[in-house]
Amino acid sequence: MRGFVFSIGVVLAAVLQSATPGRTTSIYDMPRIWPRHAQLRQELIAAIRRGDIRAMESTCRAALELMPDDPTWHYNLACALAYREQPGQALEELDKAIEFGFRDADAIAKDSDLSRISKLPRFVELVAKARDMANKPVAGKPAVKHAEMPAGGVLTLTATNLAWNFDVGLFEALVKLDAPVRALPDLAAKYSATKPTSPERPYVAAWLSEGTGSGNTGDLYVNRDGGHSQVATGDFPNLTSIRYEEAGMSSGIHLNHPNTLFGNSPVFGNISRGRTSGAFWRSLARASFTDPGLAARMDLLYRNNQFWVIPAVKDAGQPELGDVFPAAAPFQLVTLGASWSDQPFIRAALAASASFIRPTKQALVRRRLMAPTLQWLFRRTQKNVRSESDYLSPAAHPTVFDAKQMDAAALVKRAHLLKPDEIPPAVSLSLINSRIFPIRYPEPVRDYPDTVTEVLFATPSAISFILRAPDGERTFLLRARTAPEEDPSAEFAWRVVRGPAEAVKISTPLGETFNNPEHGFAQITVDRRNLTNRIDIACFAKTHNTGYGAPAIFSLYPIPQEKRTYRPDGKIGAIDYTNPGRIYSDPVIALPRHWIDTYKYAPDGSPLGFTRSYNGKPAADFTCSGERIVARKTDGTPKTLVRVKYVPRGTGNAIEPVELTYMDDGEPFEAP
Repeated sequence: MRGFVFSIGVVLAAVLQSATPGRTTSIYDMPRIWPRHAQLRQELIAAIRRGDIRAMESTCRAALELMPDDPTWHYNLACALAYREQPGQALEELDKAIEFGFRDADAIAKDSDLSRISKLPRFVELVAKARDMANKPVAGKPAVKHAEMPAGGVLTLTATNLAWNFDVGLFEALVKLDAPVRALPDLAAKYSATKPTSPERPYVAAWLSEGTGSGNTGDLYVNRDGGHSQVATGDFPNLTSIRYEEAGMSSGIHLNHPNTLFGNSPVFGNISRGRTSGAFWRSLARASFTDPGLAARMDLLYRNNQFWVIPAVKDAGQPELGDVFPAAAPFQLVTLGASWSDQPFIRAALAASASFIRPTKQALVRRRLMAPTLQWLFRRTQKNVRSESDYLSPAAHPTVFDAKQMDAAALVKRAHLLKPDEIPPAVSLSLINSRIFPIRYPEPVRDYPDTVTEVLFATPSAISFILRAPDGERTFLLRARTAPEEDPSAEFAWRVVRGPAEAVKISTPLGETFNNPEHGFAQITVDRRNLTNRIDIACFAKTHNTGYGAPAIFSLYPIPQEKRTYRPDGKIGAIDYTNPGRIYSDPVIALPRHWIDTYKYAPDGSPLGFTRSYNGKPAADFTCSGERIVARKTDGTPKTLVRVKYVPRGTGNAIEPVELTYMDDGEPFEAP
């Protein structure tokens, strides 16, 4: 079963027909459709692996209810019907697939999934039809083409120059800027004539005047706060500003987190919007961390030359709250403050882009290292970072960046001096769990009272782990590689850049010295017992020509609402979930719960389970694996057990988050 098409890829159709008669679904509805499509795609893959032909058919039909004129789903349905030996319907679906745009005649002719109908005369006719229509537009669909314009000014994205990439769930802008080889003759004069008091601008103007600066030709600026904190693009000659047509804006695709790929073009964007309200309030910067889908999206854009600046609003810098971020990541630069705190940083990033010499900028864009290099520049040129030693310390890697620490002149100077072969590599991280180095990842319900995993998100540039399990010590194995290309000669450095370094031990699993980066592996052991604040561990890479570049960050986050006590032997004694200190704790990460779990041990130290109590009164006993003990034998050991499940329960107050409770899940059973 090799002919089924798993990847729809980039859909160039601007209009899809909805299952609702008389209603059309535009490309601007793709964000709504895509999650269901992704689910159906996985169901189709699972059905194919099982060899379940009926499930293949039903999945394809469900997808066509969602997207009736999608060529790929019609093709997949044709394959399923061919397997079910329904040639008439299979040929009909194949005909629809061709009409709607699936026109790879050779692939159709050679597809083994269609072998049962390939000898029929109509199949031969349909292959010929696909070949004849290969270069013809799909009937009833507007022609989609690249938008071409000179660099500079405003480029409007419309239904005819936007595509939807079903593989990654993002729009793709089909744009082509007519970028001159050299800067315009008056570019330097235009640059120096605007904002002359900015400390970096005289340097940039001088480099443009002498022809060594690359300018902002080819750079794209995207604002996603409705123009609230709009950069004055006229201050950056030849910078192209992106906007969406009215139909797109009326659907809201121009606001909040970015959702569009722009090929290799460098993108500079800011989102100066306030926090969401209600019990689950958060800044857009924190939302990037607490929604795994957003974290993956921001990482993908980061690795495609997009540099985004987002204010922390009240998620940091507030005396009553402190830093409430559960993680740190280089895929966005978070600024201290609210509205307009992003402006100095996005302007400095644009100035840095204009400062690169042309060969360096071309290499940055080609290798998709623009955003990592800007992250490195901002961190390396802060006023309190003067050496490589400083760069490998917490001073260079705050969760949020303070404009008072930014040295824009130093930033553009270092950018201008950067040569193509000196561009530092980025780092790609992954968690390892192998037969040689097995790591125990606790399971929800069995090992801790919740329904969500400990991994908040895991992307190449950042991984966030919520320390939910009761274990007093945790060990993780990470693999680091250079990005975008793996360089076997690279050297790596691992440093604690936030939190108590004494609680972390970093070693190599094969016994190498800590600073020997031969394989890029690191075994990280964290002492959870006295940990109350987040730990960030940064990994840096350098090659023989470069210094250490932008970090990838591994964050370990203890839930603030929990008060834990551990025994002298390091084993958990009790976890008080009632939040006795009334500390703010993100309900997205852990819903409030109002009990205390006290753990019990045999005289030899082996665990016996735990007792759950409310208001100081025992309510239930549990086994080590999380089942509730219904009845005991005469010797006190468990006789009857029942599994439990954890569920959210509303409080009746709209401004308070729901809380977590539990209930029996199934019938009681005899203890093993």
